[in-house]
Amino acid sequence: MNLKKITKIILFSWLVISFCFVVKSEYTLNLGKEVLLKTIPVDPRDIVMGDYVILNYEISQFPRYKDYLFEYNQPIYVKLDVNNDNIASIDKISKEKPNGIFLKGTMGTCQSILPIFRSGKCITYGIESYYVKEGEGRKLERDLANGALVKVSIDRYGNAKVKGFVK
Repeated sequence: MNLKKITKIILFSWLVISFCFVVKSEYTLNLGKEVLLKTIPVDPRDIVMGDYVILNYEISQFPRYKDYLFEYNQPIYVKLDVNNDNIASIDKISKEKPNGIFLKGTMGTCQSILPIFRSGKCITYGIESYYVKEGEGRKLERDLANGALVKVSIDRYGNAKVKGFVK
């Protein structure tokens, strides 16, 4: 094969893979089950990124008495209990995929504004960060501190995407 043909194959493969990632993301946003999650405020600004919100969820906090069951970076599944207001909370945490509405996560370290307070185990879901329009980070931080909820869409595989916020 010549260099031109190899370059075309690589470019085409890259386009197909990129398209698949976009389709997967849109699938989760448009066809996933929508729930609301309670957050715990974290500093929403990043010196380099600008208005970049770090989201820390109540359902990310791992019960200390159970943290010995899971290792860091281990994939886990969190079955959700959704109340009448569509607010989700933890029903069950396991190593196996459950039935019903669940999030796929990874055991990690808790986030905090100050690194000295980053201790204990927390669950990360891949929805812990969210870009906002310039100048809206502080407003969103106040809204979250006053009880605003994060609207999340969850697909049948446990993948989630942030759709927005509800006051």
